[in-house]
Amino acid sequence: MKFLSLIFLLFINIFAAQSVDITQKPKADLEAIEHHAIRFGSGEMSKVYVFVDPLCQYSKALMKKIDENKMLQLTNSYYIFMYRLPRLDSEKSMQYILEAKDRKEALVEVMIDEEIIDVSDLVAKPQTLKALKEIAEVASTLEMTQRPYMISFDKDSKFCRVSEGSASCLDEFE
Repeated sequence: MKFLSLIFLLFINIFAAQSVDITQKPKADLEAIEHHAIRFGSGEMSKVYVFVDPLCQYSKALMKKIDENKMLQLTNSYYIFMYRLPRLDSEKSMQYILEAKDRKEALVEVMIDEEIIDVSDLVAKPQTLKALKEIAEVASTLEMTQRPYMISFDKDSKFCRVSEGSASCLDEFE
């Protein structure tokens, strides 16, 4: 019985994945990894997905602005994902943030307060490595090259805004 249930769920997932409209693909992919995000704000006007590298100076500057501007947080919800820039050695910093009891506090500690954290002895848990892999897979579909990278969806809109490049949810403007 468990086997049949598993097959049924797999079939539903495959069917659902095939039925996602191409313009909704980025949104569906991002919503699938939301549980890995560190959330700032509770606003409902826009969902803003932000990919940052904790050692990137531009990512740090953006995080400071989001953290300081409570009005932005009342208007929008920010979902912050750790995604490494190839030129920076930030893997351990990302693992530290994701493994912290209070991930938001750890992010503030590393990116906003710029505290020096000794991560040399950190050994990441398998679920942390899995989370970083899932985030990287979604990020690669967005073909981003810079950090921070932002993609936002206004309430009740199927279209998006992106900070760089293009995404299928931009089709309205093409």
